[in-house]
Amino acid sequence: MNKTKIVATIGPSSSDYNILKQMALSGVSVFRLNMAYASLEFAREVILDVRKISFEINKEIGIMLDTRGPELRIGGLERPSIHLEKDKIIRIINSSIIGNNEMLSVNASEIINHTSVGNNIYLNNASVKLEVISKDEDTLVCKILNDGDIISESTINIPDIKFNVNFLSNYDKEVIKFAVNMQIDYLALSHVREEMDVLDVNDLLISLNDNDIQIISKIENKDSLEEIDKILNVSDGIIISRGDLGIEISLEKLPRIQKSLTKKIKEREKICIISTEMLSSMKNSIKPTRAEVSDIANAVLDTTDALMLGEETAIGNYPLEAVKIMKSTIEEIEKDIDYKDLLSNIIKDKKIDISKAISYASCEAAREVYAKAIVCTTLTGTTAKDISNFKPSCPLVAISPNSKVVRGLSINYGIIPMTVPAADTTDELVELSKRACMKSIELKNEDKIVIVGTFPLHNVKYTNFLKIEEIKREE
Repeated sequence: MNKTKIVATIGPSSSDYNILKQMALSGVSVFRLNMAYASLEFAREVILDVRKISFEINKEIGIMLDTRGPELRIGGLERPSIHLEKDKIIRIINSSIIGNNEMLSVNASEIINHTSVGNNIYLNNASVKLEVISKDEDTLVCKILNDGDIISESTINIPDIKFNVNFLSNYDKEVIKFAVNMQIDYLALSHVREEMDVLDVNDLLISLNDNDIQIISKIENKDSLEEIDKILNVSDGIIISRGDLGIEISLEKLPRIQKSLTKKIKEREKICIISTEMLSSMKNSIKPTRAEVSDIANAVLDTTDALMLGEETAIGNYPLEAVKIMKSTIEEIEKDIDYKDLLSNIIKDKKIDISKAISYASCEAAREVYAKAIVCTTLTGTTAKDISNFKPSCPLVAISPNSKVVRGLSINYGIIPMTVPAADTTDELVELSKRACMKSIELKNEDKIVIVGTFPLHNVKYTNFLKIEEIKREE
């Protein structure tokens, strides 16, 4: 089992029911829908299919929705994809025309007003770079600096220029309402710049009576890097989105920033996800490059919670193969992690309460007795997350009677989430934990598991129960 989770983006290449099911069976823990491209109707169909698949294969699967965010985009094109040629001239016009390889439309006059001659403009996640060579009231005349393809409504990035755009558009408000109605598990906020962006979304969720959706902030611009501590305070997790981030900062700085962000996120005990171009070549190739495998390995060794596949599974030719390659790479690299050394480094200088002390002790005990798994009973998910943050050497089976809580653990490091009935006695708790564990992983006679939880479940406010249990099978 891979402890580092896989998030897969769903699009035209992967929305077929059978492909979704095979991807889930092959290691995907969370399916993601990017609402900058997906319609509400498409998203609804995928969500219902994922929930059905989850029931069929007896696996809890999380669902993540990305907001569009306050990003700038070109208008529609006369074809789904258009090739732009190096050294050609293209005009960007503030209008609603249908674009082609000579003229593109934008619906924000600020783009024209704030952009100057000499500025660089990046289209479609930096697939194409332009240079502004002249301008007038409603037009930018640009030189194309490299060959590349753009798609309808693709992104526009202009580094070092700040545009006064509201963070929550009417469309994103509808997406968030849709997420609440569909009981989505994770809401990924695009183009966050400061903590108030996150708090605005949190206020909207409160007004919609939803306290369960976890907010994941995407770090993809300089402002968010500068405000990362405040953003972390109000977020459940962070996506290090290397695509747009790599446009706003020099690429040679990106690996160092990824490392430092990952470390900071883990220290704050928040969800950490690495995204963008993990297996980019597999959009068109059935095999990855050596550099891509090394990129995955680096993130796994940093014990990030999850790795995200984007275009590889959304529009690529080999979505299932990309999932399988990522899973096998993760499993191979995780064999080299020294969990004893890792646990020692995590506990160093950490202030812990009673619950965290037991969470730490469960990981230490599991390692010392070579336990096959830790089983955690949890009502809110907090105990399971605490244990996950200590990076246990064995799988962590998190069980709860609350299915929403269970799905909300699907992205955390090493956790196998399961919905089970509540236990009324400690004996029931132990038996319930053993049965759940045996359903999740292969256990033999005399194998040991560590059971952790809170008992009685509703009357104690902290984790207070730890037991090492030996499996006894009848011959």
